[in-house]
Amino acid sequence: MNSDIQSNLYLSSVEPASCHDVTARPDNHPWHSGKPSHSAERVLQINGLKHSWNKDYVLFEIPELSWFKEQVIWLKGENGTGKSTLMRLMAGLEPVQQGSVFFSDIKPSLFRSSGRGRVCYLHQTPYLFAGTVQQNLQFVIRSLPFARRRKAEQRLTEGRQMAALHHLNDQVATTLSGGERQRLALLRAWLLQPDILFLDEPAANLDDGSVELICMMVKDLIQQGTAVMLSSHQSCALTQLTNQSWLLKNGTVYAL
Repeated sequence: MNSDIQSNLYLSSVEPASCHDVTARPDNHPWHSGKPSHSAERVLQINGLKHSWNKDYVLFEIPELSWFKEQVIWLKGENGTGKSTLMRLMAGLEPVQQGSVFFSDIKPSLFRSSGRGRVCYLHQTPYLFAGTVQQNLQFVIRSLPFARRRKAEQRLTEGRQMAALHHLNDQVATTLSGGERQRLALLRAWLLQPDILFLDEPAANLDDGSVELICMMVKDLIQQGTAVMLSSHQSCALTQLTNQSWLLKNGTVYAL
Protein backbone atom coordinates (compact mmCIF):
# COMPACT_ATOMS: atom_id res chain seq x y z
CA MET A 1 0.00 0.00 0.00
CA ASN A 2 1.54 3.35 -1.00
CA SER A 3 2.13 6.13 1.52
CA ASP A 4 -0.64 8.40 0.19
CA ILE A 5 -3.25 5.70 0.65
CA GLN A 6 -1.88 4.75 4.03
CA SER A 7 -1.84 8.34 5.20
CA ASN A 8 -5.59 8.62 4.82
CA LEU A 9 -6.33 5.35 6.55
CA TYR A 10 -4.05 4.02 9.17
CA LEU A 11 -0.96 5.83 10.17
CA SER A 12 1.50 5.55 12.88
CA SER A 13 4.51 7.16 14.42
CA VAL A 14 5.43 10.25 16.25
CA GLU A 15 8.07 12.92 16.88
CA PRO A 16 6.84 16.08 18.68
CA ALA A 17 8.73 19.19 19.55
CA SER A 18 9.08 22.04 22.01
CA CYS A 19 11.65 24.27 23.61
CA HIS A 20 9.88 24.24 26.94
CA ASP A 21 7.32 21.72 28.07
CA VAL A 22 4.46 22.72 25.83
CA THR A 23 2.04 21.08 28.24
CA ALA A 24 2.99 23.38 31.11
CA ARG A 25 0.60 26.25 30.45
CA PRO A 26 -3.19 26.13 30.65
CA ASP A 27 -5.44 27.68 28.07
CA ASN A 28 -8.69 29.49 28.89
CA HIS A 29 -11.23 27.37 27.06
CA PRO A 30 -14.89 26.81 27.94
CA TRP A 31 -14.52 23.03 27.78
CA HIS A 32 -11.51 22.69 29.98
CA SER A 33 -7.97 23.86 30.45
CA GLY A 34 -5.28 22.80 28.01
CA LYS A 35 -3.20 21.81 31.02
CA PRO A 36 -3.35 18.03 31.55
CA SER A 37 -4.49 16.53 34.82
CA HIS A 38 -2.09 14.43 36.87
CA SER A 39 -3.81 11.28 35.61
CA ALA A 40 -3.84 12.37 31.95
CA GLU A 41 -2.87 9.76 29.39
CA ARG A 42 0.14 10.67 27.27
CA VAL A 43 -0.70 10.43 23.59
CA LEU A 44 2.64 11.27 22.09
CA GLN A 45 6.16 12.11 23.23
CA ILE A 46 8.94 13.76 21.22
CA ASN A 47 12.55 13.92 22.33
CA GLY A 48 15.42 15.63 20.52
CA LEU A 49 13.55 15.94 17.23
CA LYS A 50 15.50 17.72 14.51
CA HIS A 51 14.47 18.02 10.88
CA SER A 52 16.48 19.66 8.10
CA TRP A 53 15.86 20.30 4.44
CA ASN A 54 19.56 20.29 3.71
CA LYS A 55 22.83 20.57 5.61
CA ASP A 56 22.48 24.34 5.89
CA TYR A 57 18.80 24.74 6.78
CA VAL A 58 17.23 23.31 9.93
CA LEU A 59 13.45 23.49 9.59
CA PHE A 60 12.84 22.88 13.30
CA GLU A 61 14.54 21.46 16.36
CA ILE A 62 12.38 20.36 19.29
CA PRO A 63 14.13 19.16 22.43
CA GLU A 64 11.00 17.80 24.09
CA LEU A 65 7.25 17.78 23.56
CA SER A 66 4.43 15.95 25.29
CA TRP A 67 0.88 15.68 24.03
CA PHE A 68 -1.79 14.44 26.45
CA LYS A 69 -5.18 13.04 25.54
CA GLU A 70 -7.10 15.87 27.20
CA GLN A 71 -5.45 18.40 24.87
CA VAL A 72 -7.12 19.26 21.56
CA ILE A 73 -4.31 21.03 19.74
CA TRP A 74 -4.41 23.93 17.29
CA LEU A 75 -1.01 24.03 15.60
CA LYS A 76 -0.32 27.55 14.36
CA GLY A 77 2.47 29.02 12.27
CA GLU A 78 3.24 31.00 9.14
CA ASN A 79 3.55 29.35 5.74
CA GLY A 80 6.89 27.60 5.39
CA THR A 81 7.49 27.09 9.12
CA GLY A 82 6.96 23.33 8.79
CA LYS A 83 3.50 22.69 10.27
CA SER A 84 2.59 20.03 7.74
CA THR A 85 6.03 18.45 7.96
CA LEU A 86 5.82 18.27 11.75
CA MET A 87 2.38 16.71 11.64
CA ARG A 88 3.50 14.21 9.01
CA LEU A 89 6.44 13.27 11.21
CA MET A 90 4.11 12.72 14.13
CA ALA A 91 1.81 10.66 11.92
CA GLY A 92 4.64 8.50 10.62
CA LEU A 93 4.50 9.74 7.04
CA GLU A 94 7.97 11.31 7.12
CA PRO A 95 11.11 9.56 8.37
CA VAL A 96 12.63 10.89 11.57
CA GLN A 97 16.07 12.27 10.78
CA GLN A 98 17.18 12.78 14.36
CA GLY A 99 15.49 12.19 17.71
CA SER A 100 12.61 9.97 18.74
CA VAL A 101 8.85 9.99 18.57
CA PHE A 102 6.69 7.65 20.62
CA PHE A 103 2.98 6.98 20.43
CA SER A 104 1.77 5.84 23.85
CA ASP A 105 5.31 4.63 24.58
CA ILE A 106 5.44 2.59 21.35
CA LYS A 107 8.00 3.40 18.67
CA PRO A 108 6.47 4.15 15.25
CA SER A 109 8.40 1.28 13.64
CA LEU A 110 6.67 -1.19 15.98
CA PHE A 111 3.30 0.56 15.89
CA ARG A 112 2.97 0.22 12.13
CA SER A 113 2.49 -3.54 12.31
CA SER A 114 -0.19 -3.49 15.00
CA GLY A 115 -1.79 -0.05 14.99
CA ARG A 116 -3.89 -0.16 11.87
CA GLY A 117 -6.60 2.45 11.98
CA ARG A 118 -5.44 3.92 15.29
CA VAL A 119 -3.74 7.02 13.86
CA CYS A 120 -5.24 8.92 10.92
CA TYR A 121 -3.96 11.88 8.93
CA LEU A 122 -6.33 13.93 6.81
CA HIS A 123 -4.65 15.93 4.05
CA GLN A 124 -5.84 19.35 2.98
CA THR A 125 -6.55 17.75 -0.40
CA PRO A 126 -7.74 14.28 0.59
CA TYR A 127 -6.81 11.19 -1.35
CA LEU A 128 -9.83 9.20 -2.50
CA PHE A 129 -9.83 5.73 -3.98
CA ALA A 130 -11.15 5.01 -7.46
CA GLY A 131 -14.75 3.88 -7.26
CA THR A 132 -17.92 5.04 -5.58
CA VAL A 133 -18.48 6.65 -2.20
CA GLN A 134 -19.73 3.31 -0.88
CA GLN A 135 -16.64 1.49 -2.16
CA ASN A 136 -14.38 4.05 -0.47
CA LEU A 137 -16.12 3.43 2.83
CA GLN A 138 -16.14 -0.35 2.48
CA PHE A 139 -12.43 -0.41 1.67
CA VAL A 140 -11.68 1.26 5.00
CA ILE A 141 -14.03 -1.01 6.94
CA ARG A 142 -12.51 -4.15 5.42
CA SER A 143 -9.04 -3.01 6.51
CA LEU A 144 -9.99 -3.35 10.18
CA PRO A 145 -9.68 -6.37 12.47
CA PHE A 146 -12.94 -8.34 12.70
CA ALA A 147 -14.24 -6.92 16.00
CA ARG A 148 -13.64 -3.31 14.94
CA ARG A 149 -15.00 -4.06 11.46
CA ARG A 150 -18.37 -5.08 12.88
CA LYS A 151 -18.57 -1.90 14.93
CA ALA A 152 -17.69 0.27 11.91
CA GLU A 153 -20.37 -1.44 9.82
CA GLN A 154 -22.94 -0.71 12.53
CA ARG A 155 -21.94 2.98 12.51
CA LEU A 156 -22.00 3.37 8.72
CA THR A 157 -25.59 4.58 8.31
CA GLU A 158 -25.23 7.10 11.13
CA GLY A 159 -21.95 8.34 9.68
CA ARG A 160 -23.34 8.87 6.20
CA GLN A 161 -26.17 10.93 7.65
CA MET A 162 -23.78 12.98 9.79
CA ALA A 163 -21.55 13.71 6.78
CA ALA A 164 -24.59 14.41 4.55
CA LEU A 165 -23.39 11.78 2.06
CA HIS A 166 -26.30 9.34 2.43
CA HIS A 167 -27.67 10.23 -1.01
CA LEU A 168 -24.30 9.86 -2.78
CA ASN A 169 -23.53 6.17 -2.19
CA ASP A 170 -23.25 5.30 -5.87
CA GLN A 171 -21.49 8.47 -7.02
CA VAL A 172 -17.88 8.16 -8.15
CA ALA A 173 -15.82 9.67 -5.35
CA THR A 174 -13.52 11.65 -7.63
CA THR A 175 -16.51 13.58 -9.03
CA LEU A 176 -17.54 14.95 -5.62
CA SER A 177 -17.25 18.63 -4.76
CA GLY A 178 -14.41 19.82 -2.54
CA GLY A 179 -16.59 19.86 0.56
CA GLU A 180 -18.03 16.42 -0.20
CA ARG A 181 -14.55 14.97 -0.74
CA GLN A 182 -13.34 16.33 2.58
CA ARG A 183 -16.41 14.99 4.37
CA LEU A 184 -15.91 11.57 2.80
CA ALA A 185 -12.27 11.50 3.89
CA LEU A 186 -13.26 12.49 7.42
CA LEU A 187 -16.08 9.93 7.45
CA ARG A 188 -13.52 7.22 6.73
CA ALA A 189 -11.58 8.37 9.78
CA TRP A 190 -14.76 8.61 11.84
CA LEU A 191 -15.56 4.98 11.04
CA LEU A 192 -12.10 3.94 12.20
CA GLN A 193 -12.50 5.76 15.55
CA PRO A 194 -8.75 6.40 15.73
CA ASP A 195 -6.78 7.14 18.87
CA ILE A 196 -5.17 10.12 17.12
CA LEU A 197 -6.44 12.30 14.27
CA PHE A 198 -4.31 14.88 12.45
CA LEU A 199 -6.16 17.46 10.35
CA ASP A 200 -4.06 19.54 7.95
CA GLU A 201 -5.96 22.75 7.08
CA PRO A 202 -9.31 20.91 7.20
CA ALA A 203 -11.45 24.00 6.54
CA ALA A 204 -9.41 25.46 3.67
CA ASN A 205 -11.55 26.55 0.71
CA LEU A 206 -14.70 24.93 2.12
CA ASP A 207 -18.16 26.45 2.34
CA ASP A 208 -19.69 27.16 5.75
CA GLY A 209 -22.04 24.19 5.48
CA SER A 210 -19.21 21.71 4.95
CA VAL A 211 -17.18 23.25 7.77
CA GLU A 212 -20.16 22.89 10.11
CA LEU A 213 -20.59 19.20 9.20
CA ILE A 214 -16.88 18.49 9.58
CA CYS A 215 -16.90 20.30 12.91
CA MET A 216 -19.75 18.11 14.12
CA MET A 217 -17.89 14.92 13.16
CA VAL A 218 -14.63 16.04 14.76
CA LYS A 219 -16.46 17.03 17.94
CA ASP A 220 -18.05 13.58 18.04
CA LEU A 221 -14.64 11.92 17.72
CA ILE A 222 -13.25 14.09 20.53
CA GLN A 223 -16.14 13.08 22.76
CA GLN A 224 -15.40 9.44 21.94
CA GLY A 225 -11.82 9.88 23.12
CA THR A 226 -9.87 10.63 19.94
CA ALA A 227 -6.90 12.95 20.43
CA VAL A 228 -7.06 15.66 17.74
CA MET A 229 -4.46 18.04 16.34
CA LEU A 230 -5.31 20.46 13.55
CA SER A 231 -3.42 23.10 11.66
CA SER A 232 -5.22 26.19 10.43
CA HIS A 233 -4.15 29.65 9.33
CA GLN A 234 -7.25 31.30 10.71
CA SER A 235 -9.87 30.86 13.37
CA CYS A 236 -12.96 28.91 12.36
CA ALA A 237 -15.59 26.64 13.87
CA LEU A 238 -13.05 23.82 14.04
CA THR A 239 -10.47 25.81 15.97
CA GLN A 240 -13.15 26.59 18.55
CA LEU A 241 -13.02 22.90 19.49
CA THR A 242 -9.40 23.18 20.61
CA ASN A 243 -8.23 23.88 24.15
CA GLN A 244 -4.49 24.28 23.54
CA SER A 245 -2.62 26.32 20.94
CA TRP A 246 0.93 25.55 19.85
CA LEU A 247 2.92 27.96 17.71
CA LEU A 248 5.65 26.69 15.40
CA LYS A 249 8.02 29.63 15.04
CA ASN A 250 11.75 30.16 14.68
CA GLY A 251 12.31 26.43 14.46
CA THR A 252 10.56 25.30 17.64
CA VAL A 253 7.15 24.98 19.29
CA TYR A 254 5.70 27.35 21.89
CA ALA A 255 2.56 26.99 23.98
CA LEU A 256 0.27 30.02 23.76
